[in-house]
Amino acid sequence: MKRLLKNAMVVSTDDNGAFEVIKNGAVGINDDIIDYIGCEADESTYDEVRDMKGAILMPGLVNAHGHGPMTLLRGAGSGLALQDWLNKAIFPVEDKMKPEDIAAGEKWAVIEMLRSGTTLVSEMYDFPYASGGVLKAAGMKANICRVGLAFSDKAEIPPHRFDECVEFVNNWKDESGRVQAEFCLHSEYLTNEAFVRRIAEANSSLHKTVNIHVSETKKEHEECMERHGGLTPIQYLDKCGLLDEQVYAAHCVWVTDEDMEIMAAKKTTAVHNPASNCKLASGFARVPLMLSKGVNLAIGTDGVASNNNLNMFEELHMAAMISKPTVLDPTVTPAETILKMATVNGAKALGRKDTGELKVGKKADIIAVSMDAPHMYPAFDILNLLVYSAQGSDVIMTMVDGNILYDNGIYTTIDVEAAKKEFDAALARLY
Repeated sequence: MKRLLKNAMVVSTDDNGAFEVIKNGAVGINDDIIDYIGCEADESTYDEVRDMKGAILMPGLVNAHGHGPMTLLRGAGSGLALQDWLNKAIFPVEDKMKPEDIAAGEKWAVIEMLRSGTTLVSEMYDFPYASGGVLKAAGMKANICRVGLAFSDKAEIPPHRFDECVEFVNNWKDESGRVQAEFCLHSEYLTNEAFVRRIAEANSSLHKTVNIHVSETKKEHEECMERHGGLTPIQYLDKCGLLDEQVYAAHCVWVTDEDMEIMAAKKTTAVHNPASNCKLASGFARVPLMLSKGVNLAIGTDGVASNNNLNMFEELHMAAMISKPTVLDPTVTPAETILKMATVNGAKALGRKDTGELKVGKKADIIAVSMDAPHMYPAFDILNLLVYSAQGSDVIMTMVDGNILYDNGIYTTIDVEAAKKEFDAALARLY
């Protein structure tokens, strides 16, 4: 099917990789590919023409670090420090979770993400076949994994986890390519060196992306240095060979200047999670310095237990706001930089070269943001408007691979009422 979206503010990418705003622009889509961007489309060549007057068309948002099924734990343990939060509020409920609970939680997360403009997400959670099935059926794009854990140097605890990680990467199937398997290590502190090296070795031939938490808290960072002869988490992972393939690391609040240089050299992405880091008081990631050193920066929500929502527009706003006072400079992290972190940079982190920007030949992963609300007017600067004014609730259309998945309150691939019943049943089992 060929579809034309016309009369919109179009945030496209020019030949130099910069965002440009086309007024009264149009985006043409041929099946799943963008085939036209401009102001003079031949409407007669399209099967459907849709007037998007009063809307901004922009790349779908990339949530580069999430734990979708944690919708079942929304707000749990609020006010606790990270380790107490995990041990007292999170782990006891997670221990009860079954695949059907994971599926119900993931579906509820997808409903929230599509409503607020996310088209691609990185999911790190248990029972990935359950999550993957939901994401695949919904038509979203995602990277999913079997979480790598190793609690002992002397025995394989949990048993068979390494084999499960490799099996999942080898056996997950999605013919559309939207939902892809990758390797994952939860963190340095929940694995051991032998396990990290085995994952690195397995990935040296499979060349998948690797998802991991890194230097989220000062305690985590310093205890790693105590365990590994002064090596920071980044230095330790580099020593183990993990960074030789494409890695994206969530949080990176406490990475050192030297860590940043290693990350830039190894093309390791840092995923900024501003809301989660604020709520858990982990600290402020030094985003301006990472950018200046050439580190690829993406943005993620983390899970809703440490954030409370999956609204990427809120993360954009927070990322832009909190970076400035950390260096006492209002000119750092301009709106275009923040938008790239949440789109093309995130796609790059997840190994997706065909999405993250509106450009002819790229996948049609597009969202429409309404300009009708009072906080969206006047619109002097569209990029600044998207970062500082727009809300997730302003999204009126979410499209993935040319398929409209959310359209003015209507979900085309999910029965929301049925999903709510499944979610409530999961809550009843868990609590």
